[in-house]
Amino acid sequence: NREKLIDMQLHSMRRADLCRLQGIERSNAAFYGDFDPLHLPEILALIGRTHGLAELHVALKSSIVTLFSTVDRVKCLEQEMAYHQARVASLQAQIAAIKRAEGNVEEVGNDPRNKRRRI
Repeated sequence: NREKLIDMQLHSMRRADLCRLQGIERSNAAFYGDFDPLHLPEILALIGRTHGLAELHVALKSSIVTLFSTVDRVKCLEQEMAYHQARVASLQAQIAAIKRAEGNVEEVGNDPRNKRRRI
C-alpha cells in the first residue's frame, strides 16, 4: 500500500520508532543516501505535500549533500553566463535605440526649416 509506505517511511519520527522496534540504528542521512540522487527532488516534494514543512526541513537537512551532488556546476555557470550575456545584449540594444532616437530629435531640432521644437 503506497499510502502506508509514504506515511510510515517518509516521516522521520515514525521511521525512527520503527527502527527502534526492530533494533536498528539508522540515521536520516543514511536513509536518504539509499535513494538515487535523481529521484530525491520527487521524494522531497512528496514529503512536503504529505508531511508538511517540518518533515521537509528534516529531509532536506539529511539529503542536501546528496542532492547537490547531482548538480553540474560547470553547466550551471555556463547557463548563468549565457543568461547575463543575453541580458547585456538586450540592454545594449535599448541604449542604441535611445541614442538613435536622441540623434534623430537633435537633427530635427537643428533643421531651421522645421517648426518642431525639442522639449
